Amino acid sequence: MRFHALLPVRDEADIIQQCLENLLKWADTIYVFDTGSMDNTWEIVLDIASTNKQVIPIRKEPVYFSETKLRGYMFNYARKQMRDGDWFLRVDADEFHHISPPEFVKTHLRPHETIVYHQYYNFHLTRKELEAWERGEETIADRQKPITERRRYFTPSYYSEPRLCRYRSTMKWPITCSFPVNAGFVAKERLPIRHYPNRDPIQLERRCRLRAIMMADATNRKNWSRPEQHHWSQQDWRQFVVSDDEPKLQYWQPGTDLPTYKFTNHLQPLHIRLVQRFVHAFLLPVLDSKRPSFPDDARPQPIAEEINQLLVKELCTAK
Repeated sequence: MRFHALLPVRDEADIIQQCLENLLKWADTIYVFDTGSMDNTWEIVLDIASTNKQVIPIRKEPVYFSETKLRGYMFNYARKQMRDGDWFLRVDADEFHHISPPEFVKTHLRPHETIVYHQYYNFHLTRKELEAWERGEETIADRQKPITERRRYFTPSYYSEPRLCRYRSTMKWPITCSFPVNAGFVAKERLPIRHYPNRDPIQLERRCRLRAIMMADATNRKNWSRPEQHHWSQQDWRQFVVSDDEPKLQYWQPGTDLPTYKFTNHLQPLHIRLVQRFVHAFLLPVLDSKRPSFPDDARPQPIAEEINQLLVKELCTAK
């Protein structure tokens, strides 16, 4: 079996090299779509791809990020290289798999489990770390260090979503869905992922600026349910800085195990799982035949020119 990573990126120059180096340890192919970076993210991707054939740059184009149109397009593009029994993953540049997916499949899954939800360990920028940055004790130069050395305080996430799935040639990912329909039988175990969305004040401020502009765009807001409640709507980056006395905050020493959580909120009740087990064992090809495919001519939605110009104006003045 092979493992295929689907990686959309935008303005991740501070982390993208570490991300790809980590993915290259286990992924057979890494498909990258740059949705309009205004830093040198794409150039770093191309440089790494020039010496690592596992990295496949799809293209760079200013498009709206969408769990449906963008991720579905990337899957439809990559599936030409997939075979029955392979595995594919939704990945982001700020994620580092604490257990590699091949090892997880080998040691944590039962044969009939074919879709895996994630267990996030959300690593934070704390107030003391922010104060150290403001005193000049940490600077942009520290981005050359591994992110594991820079951000060590985390909280576990109860929320979970599908990330790893075994491929079958009949499966369908319609343009209206954020994951293939009837993707598989859900595993009890979650895939542990260290998540670093807030890495330093400059990166965090820039991310909030980008997302605030995007969430103010009426066209983009249609891509999200309840956009006014989405974390992308938060414009004040300091709201993402965590208090050092947060009760759930924990310290992780790199090289050691992370605590294991047995959350089950991603699972259906037992009686429903029994029905799903039967359906996924015998009826998936029939169900797949009744689902719409991702249109061959569909593309991610381009960002309106006036919004793109606003992003250029705002982000190119950021540090």
